[in-house]
Amino acid sequence: WASEEICKNPMDYWSRVIDVARTLNLPRVVRCSQIMGREETDDLSAAQIMYPCMQCADIFFLKADICQLGLDQRKVNMLAREYCDAKKIKHKPVILSHHMMMGLGEGQAKMSKSDPESAIFMEDSAADVNRKIKRAFCPPGIVKDNPILDYCRTIIFPSLGSLTVERSDTNGGNKTFEDYDALE
Repeated sequence: WASEEICKNPMDYWSRVIDVARTLNLPRVVRCSQIMGREETDDLSAAQIMYPCMQCADIFFLKADICQLGLDQRKVNMLAREYCDAKKIKHKPVILSHHMMMGLGEGQAKMSKSDPESAIFMEDSAADVNRKIKRAFCPPGIVKDNPILDYCRTIIFPSLGSLTVERSDTNGGNKTFEDYDALE
């Protein structure tokens, strides 16, 4: 929906992007390049340098008081706060950075909105979530880089305290795990 809002007011949005770019210095913007899977030492295109300025502008354009994003977005969120200091903007966005959830496919370090089947979205229906979880990478006996175990460790056990795996009687019946270590 953000792109729809930008299309309604492109002058406001792009004016803010350019103001962010003019206000902050190049080395500071380049430090945000990891949001695109790049390093500061990489040979960045002009578009890759503009991307953190656009993300910073998004925060103000969308009137976000609280930015709740993964740790990989922290640098650009802090860039927005630094922009507030430079522009004497009184109300800075509050930054809530959290653990990066793994993508649901094999070898996916994080979820990606460009691969909708690798991620669970707030607007997903219960059926979507069930389908995605059932298709997720979770081979028996594999703990390392297992997205389902990542979900259990960071979401299920902290919020519910236990996990019951429903199994048929022929597979030993239901099994309840009281903590993550028991599951692993």
